[in-house]
Amino acid sequence: MALRSLRKRRIRTALTVSGIVVGVAMILVLLSLASGFNTQARGLVQAIGGADLTVVNGTTSRPGGFGGFAGGFFGGGGNTLNESLVQTVGSVTGVSTASPIVTGGANLDGSQQLFLTGIDPTTYSTVTGGLNIVSGSSLADGGNGQVVLGETVATNLNVTVGQNITLSSSTSSGGVYTVVGIFQTGGFGDNGAYILLSEAQSLLGKQGVVSEILVKLSDPNQATEVSNNITSAIPAVSVIDPQNFLNSRSQLLNSLTTFYTVIGLVALLGGSFGVVNTMLISVSERTREIGTLKAMGARNSRILRIFLGEALVIGLIGGGVGVAVGAVASYFIPNLTRTGTFRAGVGAAASVSIAPSLTVFNLILSFALGTIVGVLAGLYPAWRAARMNPVEALRHV
Repeated sequence: MALRSLRKRRIRTALTVSGIVVGVAMILVLLSLASGFNTQARGLVQAIGGADLTVVNGTTSRPGGFGGFAGGFFGGGGNTLNESLVQTVGSVTGVSTASPIVTGGANLDGSQQLFLTGIDPTTYSTVTGGLNIVSGSSLADGGNGQVVLGETVATNLNVTVGQNITLSSSTSSGGVYTVVGIFQTGGFGDNGAYILLSEAQSLLGKQGVVSEILVKLSDPNQATEVSNNITSAIPAVSVIDPQNFLNSRSQLLNSLTTFYTVIGLVALLGGSFGVVNTMLISVSERTREIGTLKAMGARNSRILRIFLGEALVIGLIGGGVGVAVGAVASYFIPNLTRTGTFRAGVGAAASVSIAPSLTVFNLILSFALGTIVGVLAGLYPAWRAARMNPVEALRHV
């Protein structure tokens, strides 16, 4: 009876369902944006490296927050450290391993700009766990003339393992390097390349200096204490704790998720008024039907179930279609959310966008909210129909 009633009023039903669809789709897209932001932030941390601490030049002011944490990775500019400090940092109590890196902007084959990072393969692997190699192998100690490319660069230039490329910079004509591996970070670090530290220093004109010193701790729980030890031993440096960035990211993510959810719930609330209105009109139009059913002995609970069934169907259809619309809409969001460009040294750049991330939890949550709102919105009309006076209703028979 519930389905038959909805089919008889198809246009009205479609308009009512559309209110639920809009709310559910909005909630799914917004929650997916929040999840996408989380994924991007994790990708950034992975791109920068998995070090417990990062030592940078503290004599030049660096922007705080997101930019400050990523500053060294994207070129470092003139904020360099004397390479001799690597040994000093490594001797600080609580430091297990210190690994130097040098970063800057470079040109690939004279055209493609990229982020270039020079590393010491052994210590870098110990401190960060190494690069996430998806093809080929990582750099080897003494592997002069070798380069590991980011997946994005390799894909854009159709470069594969074993091919030769030319790397140059504003300070050096560079040389030919053999691609020995391709790495993936899941973030915009995939626009980069890794070569040996000594070769990067020569290529970037940074002989005897490094951009950062990555630190692995004997006990990660002593990060604050070791950080103080390093700054005490070397007053001119600053120590960055990635955990602080992760905590800030978590707080921002929670705020974004709450904000987006509230917006979606407001949209769903608007759709619920449509359900209430439609159901009340249906009750009014079907007074004679209700009177007839009660005259035939139908109990209040049966009348209640009939109208709640209609509300449930509206919620189920609205939730299902809303999830589908939201999922499709999420694929178009990346083209609308380009947030800007990060630049490295001599101008290498990577555009960044927050791509929505569809998760099973968000899909189920959005569908459930649509269904629940539909049922809740139908409670009062169903209760009103069930409580209708049979004598009053029979007057319309």
